[in-house]
Amino acid sequence: MYSPVTDERLVKPEPENWLQIRGNYQGWSYSPLDQIKATNVKRLVPVWAFSTGVNSGHEAPPLVNNGMMFISTPYSQVIALDAKTGKLLWRYRRELPEDFKALHNTSRGIALHGDKVLVASLDCYLVALDAKTGKQVWQQKVEDYKTGYYMTLAPLVAKGKVMVGVSGGEFGIRGFVQAFDVRTGEPAWKAYTIPGPGEPGHDTWSGDAWKRGGGSVWMTGTYDPELGLTYWGTGNGSPWFGDQRPGDNLYTSSTIAIDPDNGKITSHFQYHWNDSWDWDEMDAPLVVDYQKDGRSIKGLVHAARNGYLYLLERSSDKIGFVSATQYVKQNVFKSIDAKSGRPAYNADRVPATGRRADFCPSLWGGK
Repeated sequence: MYSPVTDERLVKPEPENWLQIRGNYQGWSYSPLDQIKATNVKRLVPVWAFSTGVNSGHEAPPLVNNGMMFISTPYSQVIALDAKTGKLLWRYRRELPEDFKALHNTSRGIALHGDKVLVASLDCYLVALDAKTGKQVWQQKVEDYKTGYYMTLAPLVAKGKVMVGVSGGEFGIRGFVQAFDVRTGEPAWKAYTIPGPGEPGHDTWSGDAWKRGGGSVWMTGTYDPELGLTYWGTGNGSPWFGDQRPGDNLYTSSTIAIDPDNGKITSHFQYHWNDSWDWDEMDAPLVVDYQKDGRSIKGLVHAARNGYLYLLERSSDKIGFVSATQYVKQNVFKSIDAKSGRPAYNADRVPATGRRADFCPSLWGGK
């Protein structure tokens, strides 16, 4: 008998299950189970193995709900197994269009809610499967893959919405997060990461560069049930070199807070402006409360690809800068403003059209 995944179960994780890709809404990736310890881990032996039929590119953690294990693989395949025996229960294979192309064909996970498995497909559809049978319940088109969009992230479910973001910054897309009714699949709202005319932040773009400005969202957001806000990381701007899109380029290379009720971007923090290094700040921040200088802070923690560990402060209408600590070699930033967190750059470490620059970390980032 399948156990429906309720909102309450997602808010209060059960140690014996793993219902979200990071274990909880806050993104901790922590299990309180203590049966396996440093003293006995050497005694573990394999019990079963299962071949997905895909040889490489696996990035998705398995989800477990009372004995059923769900895994996703590259090319939008989903597999359900008996967690105890490894027996195949069902398999969903998506037929991708013959002309579909993506830079990355991976899947970074799936989501569970009610009696459904929710999948963000490579060809840009949100798909709901029956968790017991693998049969498709509904699907909704998110964008046209022929215009450069595709999806690799695990959906995020909160407050009756299922939310997804898009990949494709390398193809000059305009990034966004979109929400759908988790029961019916009906569209609810769309929040663009690149502001259009009349929207806050649009003046950080020159000309019509915003139309193809990047800012993709290819990692799953985190959620603060207390504030009722989701937090998402955004990618670098497009095209790669910042001199082709002068300005700070909001909200690229940022953390943005989105209200799942209406899709409003309530606040943001940009880690580095006019990104010319491909330092996507895609990982959504951990939602944590911490102590600093004798003060209790409702915080966000982000290990950035730019080589700094950021402590931020979250509230209903602001993401405030607290501190940034360098954790790998970094030769681009001259300094970071102690109040705003805005970096100043070494000009000779900024690549531009026709101008080479040696910089560290590389485009793969510091983490």
